[in-house]
Amino acid sequence: MKALELISAIEHTAIPAGAASWDKCGVQVAGRRNAVRSVAVALDPTLDTIERALALGVDFILTHHPLSMQPRHLDTIDDYYRTVAALIESKVWLYSAHTTLDANPAGPVSWLADELALEERRLIEPTRLFEMESFAFAVPAGFDMQLLTAWSALEGTDNASRTGEMILVTCRQDKAALLRARIANDLGEAPVFLACPAQKPAALLGFGCIGTLPEPMTYDRFCDTLANAVERDYWVTSGHVPGTVSTVAYCTGSGSSLADAAFRMGADVFITGDVKYHTALDAIGCLIDVGHFSLEEEMMRRFAMQLGETLPDVQIFYLPAQDPMRLAVRDAR
Repeated sequence: MKALELISAIEHTAIPAGAASWDKCGVQVAGRRNAVRSVAVALDPTLDTIERALALGVDFILTHHPLSMQPRHLDTIDDYYRTVAALIESKVWLYSAHTTLDANPAGPVSWLADELALEERRLIEPTRLFEMESFAFAVPAGFDMQLLTAWSALEGTDNASRTGEMILVTCRQDKAALLRARIANDLGEAPVFLACPAQKPAALLGFGCIGTLPEPMTYDRFCDTLANAVERDYWVTSGHVPGTVSTVAYCTGSGSSLADAAFRMGADVFITGDVKYHTALDAIGCLIDVGHFSLEEEMMRRFAMQLGETLPDVQIFYLPAQDPMRLAVRDAR
């Protein structure tokens, strides 16, 4: 598939409008390979990851974290310089789906909520609401069914499918006019678009998730459940430990700024990474810091699996990493 089509497919889940204002999502290094046959997916664009991806011969690299949060000069021959040089020399794309992925509760950011089977889920910090719109048109003669795949991959499109002799399309309302224009262009003429009842409720973007467990459990039992879901040998707890856990909140990455809001919404525990000292000291509820890495590494693994299922003509490689934060235990003997 074409590189821009792949980017559209990525942005179907990692919605650009969901990015935080301070973030640097999107294309990090523009590639010169128009056709993409293989993609490497990873958490961080480290030099080691980039070299591993290039050794596989991929055309496109997708990471969660950006190459750099601030513009940098290439005035020092360091790992940043070597990473950029390797990408440019190989003509390979580097794309970051950072807070765009974090902000879509319908995407892989919800993996922990799924593992814990959280019910009645809500966003802790909603940021944008998109109304959905559906429309239909008669199937034209000689219709190419591959167009449905192309339209479905466009940013803002939820679904484009054939039902009998009609094509039904559901998309974000703000993208409907552009999508109808694209359909008219692809078909060579504008079909008669028929308005339909929205096939999907409004899409809400934002950060953090809160929900209830299927049944309350003791704190110790909850910790056992969490340990089975999170790939980490240890975590750090601060604040008051509840006797019973019923409502759970979490935010991937460095999400401790949402902790107070989560506790005000009724959370018994709040799970995140990178909790700072004063945040822990002032916690008004039970904070569980499982590390930045563990929540987001699994999110990207699942995103890679999702892309593999939706893009059967593209080979997807997932490149696992190691948590840079390691527990050093001193031998007291």
